[in-house]
Amino acid sequence: MEIPSSTSTAKKKVLIEEGLFYQPASPREKPYLIGSRCSLCGNVTFPKRHVCPRCAKKDTMTEIHLNGRGKLDTFSIVNAALPGFKAPSIQAYVKLEEGPRIWSLITGVEPDGKALKIGMDVELVVEKVREDAQGNEMISYQFRPVKE
Repeated sequence: MEIPSSTSTAKKKVLIEEGLFYQPASPREKPYLIGSRCSLCGNVTFPKRHVCPRCAKKDTMTEIHLNGRGKLDTFSIVNAALPGFKAPSIQAYVKLEEGPRIWSLITGVEPDGKALKIGMDVELVVEKVREDAQGNEMISYQFRPVKE
C-alpha cells in the first residue's frame, strides 16, 4: 500500500508489509498493530493468524487491534545492518499489554542503550525504517520509550 507523502517530491511512503499495522490518515488517530485472538482459548497473537498456535484449532481466530503499548523485554545494539537499513540500531523484544512478545526496532533514542531499561514502558510508532532503490520511504512499526 502506498501512502501519499506530504512532500512535493515524487517520493512515496510504502508499507514494508501489508496487514501488520494501521497507519493513521489523520494526526488525531493513533496507529495500532493488527493481531488476532482465539475464541476458544483466548490466546492473542501478532501478527494475525488463521490457526491458533496454542490450541491448534482452525477458524477460531478473530482480528483484533493491539493498542501498541508494552514493556521493553530485552534489547541489543546491532552494529551491522542489511542494505538500506541504518547501523547501529536497537533491536528488541517488547511484551505487549495484550500478551504477545514481539520483535521490533526501537526508535527515539540514541543507539547506545543508555536511555533504555528492561521493563520500561514503550509505545508504538509508525516511521521510516529505510528507503527503497527509488528513494521511497519504507515505513513500518517500531517502538519508542514513553516520555514521562
